[in-house]
Formats: sequence, C-alpha cells, structure tokens
Amino acid sequence: MARAGDGELIRATPRRGFARVFAWYARRLLRSRFHRVRLTPEGRGLLRGLDGEAAPLIICCTHASWWDPLVGLVLQRELLPSRAAFSPMDADQLRRFAFFRKVGLFGIDPDDPASLAAMTSHVSELVAAHPRLTLALTPQGRFADPREPVRIRPGAAALAARLEIPRVVCVAIEYAFWQDQKPEVFVHAVESWAEAASTTGWQRAIATGMQEAADELAQRVISREPAGFEIMLGAASGRATATNPVHALWLTLRGRSGEIEARRAGRTTEARA
Repeated sequence: MARAGDGELIRATPRRGFARVFAWYARRLLRSRFHRVRLTPEGRGLLRGLDGEAAPLIICCTHASWWDPLVGLVLQRELLPSRAAFSPMDADQLRRFAFFRKVGLFGIDPDDPASLAAMTSHVSELVAAHPRLTLALTPQGRFADPREPVRIRPGAAALAARLEIPRVVCVAIEYAFWQDQKPEVFVHAVESWAEAASTTGWQRAIATGMQEAADELAQRVISREPAGFEIMLGAASGRATATNPVHALWLTLRGRSGEIEARRAGRTTEARA
C-alpha cells in the first residue's frame, strides 16, 4: 500500500466476487432503511444507454449524505453492469475501511496539491487497462445540502480535460420523506457538454450540469408526483403506503383504509393551503 502524501495514493484492489456480494448487501441495506429508491425515466435511459459505450465515462455526483456511495454502487450494478467502476476516497478513511479497495475505491489526500497529478496519472493507467472505465467523483468535495448552489473543486474538470474523457454525466441525489415512515431516495442524471475541452470549459460545464440536475430533481421531489420517477428499489408503484401499521389496522377494523397515495395527499395539501 502506497502512502497518501506527496501526491502518492492507495491503489484499489478490485475483487469481482467481493464487489458482487457487497452490491447485494448495499441493495439489502437500502431496502431496509428507505421506502423506495426512485430514478427519473430520463436518468435511467441515459445511464442504461451508456453501458454499451466503448469509451471512458466520468460521473459527477452531488454529495448530500454518506449514503451516496451505496446508492451509486446500486446504480452502477443495475444500469452500468458491464463497465469497470472506480472512485477516489479520502486516504485516511480508506485506511480505516480498507475493504472498500475491493469494490474499486482508491485513496488520495484531497488537501494535498500534488494529489491531482497523482490521480490523473493513476486514472490514465486505469483507462489503459479498462477502456470502458466509469470514474465516479463528488466534485463538491464535502457534504452539501441539496438546496445549496452547487460549487465544485476543479479536479473533475482537470481529469476530463487532461485525459480527454468524452462523456461526463452529472447525477443529483436527494433524500426526503413523502408519505411513508421511511425516507425515499431520489436520483436524476443529465449529460454535461463542454464547449471547449479545457479545464475551464469542463469546470463550467460540470458545474452547470450538476446545478441543472439538482434543480430538476428538487422540483420533482417538491411536487410529490410519483409519475416523475421510476422505482428502482422498493414496492411497485401501484401500491399505496400505510402511514402507520397500528393506525392502519385500527382504520381497517372500522371499515376505512389506512393507505394514502402521494398524488391524493398532494392535492389535499394544496386545497388546504
């Protein structure tokens, strides 16, 4: 294991069997902690279409929660299964959780100015070994509220420019409560296009793309309109949600339904406003 410092990094040691088991565990964990994982139809179509692309891809994701890597792993396994996936992680954290190396995470020191050059060289090696590489990044570099204006570090843009990465996709993730006791995960993806394939051009394009993805996702989450999403994990869309099992049972015994639909609840809220 190389030291993280002076631009050195900790290399990933991917293991397909371990990654497969860990992806199963991630799905199981998301199912147990969230009511549903919802993805916009446009986002699903974009990501699924890129699975067959014979070129490297950068995915720039918003960073609202420590759940993001697990959501990203499930997205990768569901929609981009034939692509090799790698992602950087804070080296200090990777030392603590070394098993993440087996799912394609490599360690860098985000506060070391030399890390960008080291990461560029390392990703160049990964692209040579895996021409259909997917590199997942969180350009904000910190946890950020999904309603904050998107501000990003230049690392993602520098990688896209120096490595001549042809495709960059911006993914927004939110966690919010709708009708169920458990929160929901919401995901939207858009492609980012740079007018000039320079670091400055990609910096502007990625920041704009991430903001557009976040804004569109926010509007759909606020609208509480299930038709704006497809369900990736969780119960089928036709099933209603019970607010509380005990309360639902009591209402059932009285001949009433304890289930509610998101659209019906939304109209009720609007009527009272």
